[in-house]
Amino acid sequence: MFRLREKLKYIVFMGLLILAGFIFGNMNNDTNAQSESDTVGKLTVRKLTVLEDIKVIADDGEPRVVISWIENGGKVTCLGPEGTRAADLVVGEMGGVIAVFGRNGGGAGLSVDETGGAVAIFPVDGENGGAALSISDEGEGLIITRDRFGEFRSWGQ
Repeated sequence: MFRLREKLKYIVFMGLLILAGFIFGNMNNDTNAQSESDTVGKLTVRKLTVLEDIKVIADDGEPRVVISWIENGGKVTCLGPEGTRAADLVVGEMGGVIAVFGRNGGGAGLSVDETGGAVAIFPVDGENGGAALSISDEGEGLIITRDRFGEFRSWGQ
């Protein structure tokens, strides 16, 4: 009988200890696994799934790089000061485009798809001057220029 009484005391004591742990553990329901913002010096990730755009923010609080998805592909946009678009890298199902923009306008682009590719350069005002070079998958090439008066010239097919 003495052993049974000791065992019952032990079981009751352990039960009270478990009940106290359960109660104290559930007193604060506002526990967060992660705070609003953390700075991490180094992060290594083997696989990352992101459901929204990824933005790289500069010291001034403005985004400088935006990685986003588009239909059938993805896009990386680089932004300059005051949010001006500086460059785009776009990849889709049919091919890709690299575009670079000047701060005051103008720019250049390179595109490649299943039918060929093209390179184009446009001046700052976007109206006077410019040139484009393209080639098709059949090996036919075309060069187009526009002079400062808006007149076009072409060579090739």
